[in-house]
Amino acid sequence: MNKDKNIFCNRCGKILEIKNIENNQSGICSCGFIKKIKLLTTSEKMPKKEEVGEGVAVEIKTHGFPNKCKKCGYGECNVSDLGASYSDESDVYLYRCKKCGYVERQADGSGNK
Repeated sequence: MNKDKNIFCNRCGKILEIKNIENNQSGICSCGFIKKIKLLTTSEKMPKKEEVGEGVAVEIKTHGFPNKCKKCGYGECNVSDLGASYSDESDVYLYRCKKCGYVERQADGSGNK
């Protein structure tokens, strides 16, 4: 265990107070629970973590909502629903083109532009 990490009681969940008891490190709780703790010394080495390579990024292709982009003419987009600002207005929808990123806004109802 690293000395900068908290060690918790298995019974009540409180943080244990670390003390030396008979030349051993122990964690003592106010509820009476005692836990032996092995601290790393300078002569011990930390276990080596497994190295992770670069990997392969896989692009996930999803179908978009059918909508013709006014800027580039592409036929699919992602849709975001912003909801209504007031109860007498309808929802506001944003259509983001999957090719060029152009955003169109659809807001039918009073006060939405």
